[in-house]
Amino acid sequence: MAIVRDDLPKLVDAENGTVSPSIFTDWEIYKLELERVFNRSWLFVAHESEIPRPGDFVTRRMGSERVIVSRGTDGEVHVMLNACRHRLRPVCLEDAGQTAHFGCPYHGWTYTVSGELVGVPFFDAYEGRLDMGANGLYHAPRVDTYHGLVFASWDAHAGPLLECLGSLAWVFDLLFGRTGSMEVVGPPMRWTVPSNWKLGAGNFAGDGHHVAVTHGFISALGMKNARGRSVSYVVPGDHGHLANLGGWPPGGNVGPFLALPNAIWPEMEQRLSAEQFELMRALRVIAGNMFPNMSFLETASPGAHEWGGPEGLDAMSFLTIRQWQPLRPDLMEVWTWQLMDASAPDWWKAASRQCYLREFGAGGIFEQDDAANWASITHTLRAPAVGRLPLKYDMGLGSDELMEWPGPGLVYSKPAVGEVSERLFYKHWHAVIQEA
Repeated sequence: MAIVRDDLPKLVDAENGTVSPSIFTDWEIYKLELERVFNRSWLFVAHESEIPRPGDFVTRRMGSERVIVSRGTDGEVHVMLNACRHRLRPVCLEDAGQTAHFGCPYHGWTYTVSGELVGVPFFDAYEGRLDMGANGLYHAPRVDTYHGLVFASWDAHAGPLLECLGSLAWVFDLLFGRTGSMEVVGPPMRWTVPSNWKLGAGNFAGDGHHVAVTHGFISALGMKNARGRSVSYVVPGDHGHLANLGGWPPGGNVGPFLALPNAIWPEMEQRLSAEQFELMRALRVIAGNMFPNMSFLETASPGAHEWGGPEGLDAMSFLTIRQWQPLRPDLMEVWTWQLMDASAPDWWKAASRQCYLREFGAGGIFEQDDAANWASITHTLRAPAVGRLPLKYDMGLGSDELMEWPGPGLVYSKPAVGEVSERLFYKHWHAVIQEA
């Protein structure tokens, strides 16, 4: 049975930690998501290192919309619908490139790299009725960047990006602003998974306890280092963002576990605050999700020599961004990028790339495990009987405690197992989906 709008208040019960199966399968809910979630949110579209020169472009997605992200001759970043203003056919069919113009293959309307309409075959036949200036490619009304990350929104009234990020900006400083510049390595990898997009986003928002089962090979193969009692922080943002940082209490003599190269630590100490730098020294993982569908992960695996690094180095780390692009209620396209500190030595970049590809590339051992879970859940939810059973997110319910931490905002302590992050993710999703 399709969901009707009167049913929306019943979809998520955050107080009891339950979620209706219909939010992962129902077409009406999916359409509402495109309208109320993706059409109104700040969405990640590119990193500036992907379009460094005027004329550079990449094609991306914003919800169900195909867009062009380009660097204009004025040096500015433009985010435009990939749709000719004549018959709305895509004007750019390449994933990335360098150009001076975009030309529609249907009737030949031609646009500059910044989207201005400059050429129309048989223009005289319009007898002065066609306003070239008013028929350029449609631009996203809000575009902004943070540490080289490019975001856009279709909502002209969306608040400032930095305001939207809230406390997540402090975490983004640790990931993307710690050195002079970050760079994307290669084009993003893309593949489809027969799964609802929220299962990926919710997992990265904070499903930590699946690691022991789904990725149980970590301990079995001796890939998990233990250095005493750990501490974990759940950092909720004001707009549904969530970050999870795990490591050891700052100030302990544990050394930098994220396995970043020694060459960049002095630069990090200069660019980060004292509190941020001290926290970075003790972290082993940073993971989370910027609502709705941009997830991020930085973590390390023991034994750098296994990935092509030198003998004697404890571990090798990598940093990845991923997006869960909705295609249907039961299908998403996964986009993943790897980012690196531009000032890192070449040997480290090569080793980090190998580590990332083997763990979270399209054929990575962690990536395959996760995709199998999400696809199996989505397939099971198609059955009518299963549709009457709520999904449970009530682990640790009532034990979520606020704690002090070095950064801004209210932070929850995270026990070894618990589902506070996912409860917060679905609580915010539920609030947004009900906003008419």
